[in-house]
Amino acid sequence: MVKLIDVHRHLWGFDWFPPSHLPKLTAEALARRTGRTVEQVMERIRQSPTMESSGAGAVAEMEHYGIDHSVIQTLDWGLAYGPEEDNQLPVEEFHRLTYEAAERHPGKLWAMCGVDPRRPRAVAFFEECVRDYGAVGLKVYPPNGYQANDERCFPMYEKAIELDVPALIHTGGNIWAWAEWVELVARRYPELRIIMGHANLSGPFESGTYWRGLIAASNKRNVWLDLTDWQVTGAVDGDNIPRLLRVIRIFLDRVGADRIVWGTDLPQAGVGSLARGRTERWTDIFTNLPDWGARYGIDFTEEERDGICFGAAEQAFSNVDFDAA
Repeated sequence: MVKLIDVHRHLWGFDWFPPSHLPKLTAEALARRTGRTVEQVMERIRQSPTMESSGAGAVAEMEHYGIDHSVIQTLDWGLAYGPEEDNQLPVEEFHRLTYEAAERHPGKLWAMCGVDPRRPRAVAFFEECVRDYGAVGLKVYPPNGYQANDERCFPMYEKAIELDVPALIHTGGNIWAWAEWVELVARRYPELRIIMGHANLSGPFESGTYWRGLIAASNKRNVWLDLTDWQVTGAVDGDNIPRLLRVIRIFLDRVGADRIVWGTDLPQAGVGSLARGRTERWTDIFTNLPDWGARYGIDFTEEERDGICFGAAEQAFSNVDFDAA
């Protein structure tokens, strides 16, 4: 079996978000499509497998997919909705709960610090998370209302360099999250290990926005391209599979297998769900990449497969011994 490292997954608790986040992001649209009330949809979300924050569900799901290690991207949504709102649970508390989940599953789960850099104690809190709770990196989420190259992020990056941990920066979806802003960060801080979350794909796979991610990362030896969540955007659906394999071939030719990391972006997905089925195929494609390529006349080596599945992740997270239980 090929070792598989998921560099980008989540744990969620229902009260880890601002009050309006789940209604605006999910419940209102589902209510319109299903004829249910927002309140009914919210209750279904509360009871769904997605809201399982102990880590037990994540580890069971990893075993189902054949994933050996996962890095939890802790995320602070609190300041995204203006000064009148914040997370229902304090940012310190859901970080603590995430680190406790990782501690319960040594050798399986690790966790990042995802505090918003605009918070007054962001740098100090980030340092505490790494030194006191074992956080293995910094999660930066610009869609909440700032660019990756916002000067308020600079002290966070400098602290990451000091602590020798990587920064995973989300790209794709809106103007705040352009891949080009990450390129500027990479130029300013060449010693910072940067993982470009989603490689700028945060919409339909057919949109091709990942090309901007590839261009921004090219010739930046400190940037890793994160293929996370592509399966949910349609990359493994029907006729998109040969296109996906051609894209991966171009990515490998452009930056090499040591600069491409793999992940799922999942919270726990329910049995029989569309996300679960797509992720089953997603893991199969990459753990059997040479065989999948051969079906469509595209050559991949076992070394390239290993680089994407675990080798590049071990380099990006050189501060983590994934095989130490």
